[in-house]
Formats: sequence, C-alpha cells, structure tokens
Amino acid sequence: MSLYLTRAQYSSSAFKGMVTHPSDRGAVARSLFDSIGIKMHAIYFSVTSGEIVTIIEGAADQMAMVEMVIMSSGAFSAVNSLELVTTDKMHKAMLMAAEAAAKYQPPNT
Repeated sequence: MSLYLTRAQYSSSAFKGMVTHPSDRGAVARSLFDSIGIKMHAIYFSVTSGEIVTIIEGAADQMAMVEMVIMSSGAFSAVNSLELVTTDKMHKAMLMAAEAAAKYQPPNT
C-alpha cells in the first residue's frame, strides 16, 4: 500500500449543492474510501483553492477507482494525486541506487 496526498478541485455545481444542502463532506469521503478499501489518514478543505485535500493509503488500482467515481459524479473538475514515501524509504532507495549505479554501464560509454 502506498501513501498519497490527493487534491481534488470542486466544480461550481458541487459548491451550489454544498450551499443548498450542507453536509459533512469528510464523512462522505471516508465512506467512499472505506467502500474501496482505502484508509483515510486526514482530510482538509483548502479555502484558498476550493479543493479537498486528503492523505490516504491504498493501491494504484484503488486510487483509479476513486478517481473514476468522483470525476464521473460531476462534483469535481480535476484530481491530482502524489504518491509519497517516507524520508527513511527514500534514503534506502538512495543507497540501493548508488549500488546499482556502480554496476551499470550506460550505452554511451
């Protein structure tokens, strides 16, 4: 499972719905994530960009499912997810990359 920071831009029709029928969108998002098997760590609303911002944990196919569901709903105009790794995992990747680079012969040499 990977950790993702996801930002989804609400559509104007979504804002109209939120004003007309206010509801806890975090609870709705958690329910969707739970139904797909994604763990939600945190959810926020950005007042400066009109986006929902989440920290969630799941697999690539689960992320694809969430994106299909929310984008097909018309409630969002864009979604962007960044896969995150800890600095510890990044350090391990650096060490492994250094070992691999020492053994690699580029085609241009």
